Amino acid sequence: MREYRFFAPDDFQALFETVSAQQGAQIKFLAGGTDLVPRINMERDQIPYEEKLPMALISLAKLGLGGIREEGEAICIGAMTTITQIQDSTLLRDKIPVLCQAADLMAGFAVRNTATLGGNIMNASPAADTLPALLVLGAQLTLQGSSGERKVPLAEFFTGPGKTVAAADEVLTQITVFPGTGHANFQKLGRRAAETLSVVNAAAYIEQSGGVCTAARIAVGSAAPTVKLCEAAAQALVGKPLDDAAVERAAGLVNQALSPIDDIRSTAWYRMETAPVLVRRAILAAAGMADQA
Repeated sequence: MREYRFFAPDDFQALFETVSAQQGAQIKFLAGGTDLVPRINMERDQIPYEEKLPMALISLAKLGLGGIREEGEAICIGAMTTITQIQDSTLLRDKIPVLCQAADLMAGFAVRNTATLGGNIMNASPAADTLPALLVLGAQLTLQGSSGERKVPLAEFFTGPGKTVAAADEVLTQITVFPGTGHANFQKLGRRAAETLSVVNAAAYIEQSGGVCTAARIAVGSAAPTVKLCEAAAQALVGKPLDDAAVERAAGLVNQALSPIDDIRSTAWYRMETAPVLVRRAILAAAGMADQA
């Protein structure tokens, strides 16, 4: 039977000493565990015995990585902040409601009470609901490793399904978002109304002046190996009056950034058909034109 080791360090020095001591073990950082623990249970019977390295589970619970605060023009969210805490935050509801919209549609009560924003990011699922919202907010991640701290734009963080640029000993400590002067909206399509993974999800951020779009960001999830910024679609809006024609042009360019697959939840064809629809709805809602969606 595979050997499991559990650690709950009180500070980063103890954490990195623990990591260093786990020679020959597979190291997993434990946040909420709502995805990691079921995956561990599933893998028990799938991995051949001879390949089952000892697993070291290192809890981040005692490192003080929760909390939501405003710092100048930025909002800082601790990586261990739960999805429920995001839902309940009056600061986030006021400043970046798009993230709360995504949290509202993520999983069920039990999962939201335990799952963390940092875990949702580090899991690097293309279908993660918080990621399109964070991408259009220009989120920046703070990583802490044994060699020091570094900051990485979320747009440069993911390299594939379940894969990121984080080093093996790096822990996500904080997510910093920049509300800007515009408005954003999140849209989700699932196989049922609630408590389900996204077939496709999308977010749009729009700044405008005098009915003309001055800045835009569009992101789509569950339709490529990573959540994607649709740069051509966003750029098609900038400098244009925000009317139906401009929105349709932008939505028509969304699929240039996507490369969906067939899986248990949907087909690639269906994702290509529905992604532009969700983006159109997100743009119209962000632009204050929701009655036209």
